[in-house]
Amino acid sequence: MESRVVAGRYRLERILGEGASGRVYLARDTKERGLVWAVKELDYTALPLDEVSEARDLFSREAELLKKLHHESLPRVVDHFRIEDRDYLVMERVEGPTLEGVLKNRSQPLPEARIWVVGLGLLKTLNYLHTRRPPILYRDLKPANVMVTRDGSVKLIDFGIARVVVPEKAGDTTAYGTPGYAPPEQYQGQTRPASDVYALGMTLLRAATFYEPPEFRFTHPPAVDLNPALSEVLGVTLDRMIFKNPDLRPEAVELIPLFEAAVKNSPSGGPGAILVRKNWRKLKKLWRGRGGGES
Repeated sequence: MESRVVAGRYRLERILGEGASGRVYLARDTKERGLVWAVKELDYTALPLDEVSEARDLFSREAELLKKLHHESLPRVVDHFRIEDRDYLVMERVEGPTLEGVLKNRSQPLPEARIWVVGLGLLKTLNYLHTRRPPILYRDLKPANVMVTRDGSVKLIDFGIARVVVPEKAGDTTAYGTPGYAPPEQYQGQTRPASDVYALGMTLLRAATFYEPPEFRFTHPPAVDLNPALSEVLGVTLDRMIFKNPDLRPEAVELIPLFEAAVKNSPSGGPGAILVRKNWRKLKKLWRGRGGGES
């Protein structure tokens, strides 16, 4: 592609990725020498004409909110603007491969210890988003949107379809998401925090087993059947995160202590093992209180 400058400042040099909602470009800042950004270009041509205006208004409100977010696993959003029929979001450029790229270069799933670490980082990020006022729903968690940085930490890199929860609004304007990773309620325009937990569960299941989630199918084999090397704790936790019924999924804040304890645990069963058992019992008790099995 030929480079072009947008908003009189950002030189779009090459495409980093693209999807149904637009493209992400590597952009150089022509006003601040040496700065490099990721610029998301949103395209509304796939939307019905009567929904475009509302989608644009929603983007503007949410972009302003995203600029105020500060979390180690979220790229900074620094600017947004509109040019003709497209909206743009300027974000911190994060170096490193995506989780999808890491998995494609492996012959075996990630080790369980790594699953706990990645899961903990993403759970803390989701909990941060879900506890904003108003809450923010990410809505497109998948391996391709998780960046594994050089120091081993993780970042969510694409906020193109994030949604601010508006209490008086009955549901989403449009059903977004990636088939295979988005839960059933998301296709009914009823995204909620539990929807992000489902997408995280599918993302971790993919990393832990190499399971390719079928599109528009919402029942899946048990994690330990897909990878018998997984512990019961991780297997059942992943199974619960991807229940069809969102009311039966654990919340991010409920899962964090379990994942923290598992990260502290050593392969030989050090002090962290006691924390895992303690938090595992608490979580199973909570699940039983919600009705036990899937429905």
